[in-house]
Amino acid sequence: MRSFFYNLHFPFFIFALTLTGCSANFKSSLDSAKAVIGLDNAITPEYITSLPYASTLVTVNDTRPLLLILTFADYNPTTQSYRLTWLSQDSGSIVTENGRIIHTTGFTSDNLEALASFAGNSRLSLSDPFINTLPKPNSTTSWTARYDWSPGYRYGFTAQVASRSLGMDTVISELWRQDAEQIAETVRFENLDAHFTNLFWLTPATPTIRPFVVKSIQYLGPNMDKVEMLMVKPFIEPLTPDTDNEDSPL
Repeated sequence: MRSFFYNLHFPFFIFALTLTGCSANFKSSLDSAKAVIGLDNAITPEYITSLPYASTLVTVNDTRPLLLILTFADYNPTTQSYRLTWLSQDSGSIVTENGRIIHTTGFTSDNLEALASFAGNSRLSLSDPFINTLPKPNSTTSWTARYDWSPGYRYGFTAQVASRSLGMDTVISELWRQDAEQIAETVRFENLDAHFTNLFWLTPATPTIRPFVVKSIQYLGPNMDKVEMLMVKPFIEPLTPDTDNEDSPL
């Protein structure tokens, strides 16, 4: 089956990358933030299609889905990946990198302050070096993650992460269907005697589009919120990112 995504070529999903100049990016962020304020409770396929921004349906602990809009895409040429900020109507936010949740605000009990990877898999101290980018979900090698949570001073919890492929699966929304590889990542905290498993659905590469996570089920931490993200209008990373003004925060 040919990919729906590949057929569409995503002409309007990449609002952040089609802009040039600092002021244009800043204006786009403001415009998308205003669109978040106007989100309606009735999330219909027609309404989602009408939005000119990338968007994701987020379900926390199997409750009613919320629509979050991409308000900022920050490209880091050093790590060659994007950090995406998704904003909800009540100003809660989720930041992702390579499909992984790396920061949250607005969750009721616990928020993920940071998720980072370490250089190496041995026992680590807080002085050990970080790797600024996280392995992609299809990585078959184990890696060491560091989690920081709030509220409270809960920093520097390390976990061993191991990935495995569960084979191909079909992700279906009301707008499209997409074949994707399902990846399971087991996150194990030895010091806490706890573990959980995150799931990612990774699209295959095409001649013009890099693989990306179209759906995920992730936990903010042990015994913390489960977050399901479905990219109803995905942010599509081009093979050659627009790195103009890459040193500017806007």
